[in-house]
Amino acid sequence: MGRRVLVLEEIIAILRTVGASPAVIDKFTDQVSLVIGAKPTRAVDDVTVGSGFGQKSERGFVELTLNDERSQMDARKAKEIGLMLIEAAEAAQSDEMFIQLLSRVGLDDAEARGRFLIELREIRQGSRGVVRPQ
Repeated sequence: MGRRVLVLEEIIAILRTVGASPAVIDKFTDQVSLVIGAKPTRAVDDVTVGSGFGQKSERGFVELTLNDERSQMDARKAKEIGLMLIEAAEAAQSDEMFIQLLSRVGLDDAEARGRFLIELREIRQGSRGVVRPQ
């Protein structure tokens, strides 16, 4: 199973949903701040994409390099990943737009925003978790 990533607001919304006290949530948030502050950050600086042709396989391939990590894949997989990136970018822009809209109407509660994004994700993709293409 792939790794699932949640934003802090989503985790806080989950904690509230399961009945965690405000004191527990505050302690959790403080601990997250300590952990994040201690981790080195690594920005994505260098992304390259290229195509090639395998002499032995006689098949085309796509090479993706992210910083110093290189991966090769067949063209079909590259198209699948490209579509996933476009869909994720659209969803990220949609999330940003909805959060700005919530701010404009006066909803500034981070936990409520997190719950809203969880519900929006479920409506948008049919699941609160990661959805893989079929």
